[in-house]
Amino acid sequence: LRQQQNPGEQQMSKAALQPASLTFKDLSFTASLPKGGKQTILEPCSGHLEAGQLVAIMGPSGCGKTTLLDMLAMKKTAKYSGEVFVNGRPRDSRLFPRIAAYVSQEDEMPAHWKVREALEFDAALKQQPGESRKATADFIDNLLEAFGLTGVANTYIGGAAVRGISGGQRRRVSLARGVAAHASLLFCDEPTSGLAATDAEICVRGLRNIAKRLNVLVLVVIHQPRKEVARLFDTLMLLT
Repeated sequence: LRQQQNPGEQQMSKAALQPASLTFKDLSFTASLPKGGKQTILEPCSGHLEAGQLVAIMGPSGCGKTTLLDMLAMKKTAKYSGEVFVNGRPRDSRLFPRIAAYVSQEDEMPAHWKVREALEFDAALKQQPGESRKATADFIDNLLEAFGLTGVANTYIGGAAVRGISGGQRRRVSLARGVAAHASLLFCDEPTSGLAATDAEICVRGLRNIAKRLNVLVLVVIHQPRKEVARLFDTLMLLT
């Protein structure tokens, strides 16, 4: 399902990344059971997603949402059927990790990192050839603003023994780190899980901001979002 666009949407930034569309054809997965036999986890499904979209993958528990996300993100280690194309060409297993980032529910980060340092670390790992320090700093500032983290940019991430940012802010840092690595494709596995309603909405709004500003295709597995959150998505992929 594709939802109506907001005519007042934010304009694309000059720091926008190279566009990457995603096409998948007849993706399916059947698991082998310990006692023999097989169980179908995901029936064959196909679709096409353009750059700059915020996409929700929704459905009841056990319908294969995370399985589909893992296959699209090239994280599924078990054998599956179907084809995935990037910008109309077969997905290259060597090049794909350079343009894609996967954010899981677990967000391990050093407690003594500051928010800006966390983003700088990922940006440095995949810094573009010839990119100046100023361009990198501007890119990170853009991410901090998009995710509502500017006010805590110099605050510790925190942990059990170190006071730091809130749980909702920590989740947004994890998402921003994925884009900081210059990912044109961002895959998020239930980023709102465990968050309060307000934090969950802020989190999804941040994802929408970077989808539109930086031309990133963002795919999100999300379970039973509020209607205010559901309206933020451009496309809903509904699995049964």
